[in-house]
Amino acid sequence: MPGRPTSRRSAPVDPVMVGRARDLLQRAHLLLDNADGVSDDAERFRQFYLVALRAAGAAIAIGEPAGPARRKTSNAWTRIGVVAPDLAPLAARFATLSPIRMKIESGIIRTLDPDSVAGMRLLVLDFLRQVETLVIAYEQGKFGTEDPQIGRTA
Repeated sequence: MPGRPTSRRSAPVDPVMVGRARDLLQRAHLLLDNADGVSDDAERFRQFYLVALRAAGAAIAIGEPAGPARRKTSNAWTRIGVVAPDLAPLAARFATLSPIRMKIESGIIRTLDPDSVAGMRLLVLDFLRQVETLVIAYEQGKFGTEDPQIGRTA
């Protein structure tokens, strides 16, 4: 149709990839619900970070081709920038938070400022919303179009 962006995608929607992405998003939402019920700020921060990792996995599931040669790094935050450039700024922010999560898990950090945790929650919610939009675009055959609408609604 004239006036509509053409898809640069060569493959049809893969229902297996959709299933994987949806499963990871469901896990992310379960973790989010659990994190919201945790009273310890450091543990809540750690769980919010894991929510973001599950969401990153969902974006990677639909953005990377299947097979062993699909990735050059295991770092989800780096891989996001390749498969979904619009998510790269948020992924970079989460990458900077990774050492905090590791220090929480190792017991080096035991307390966090509640405002920092609240900010992390907002960051995670924004990232989750954008990944969900990306997955929906993939399901509708719009992932990889010339004019992506990540984070926007019709």
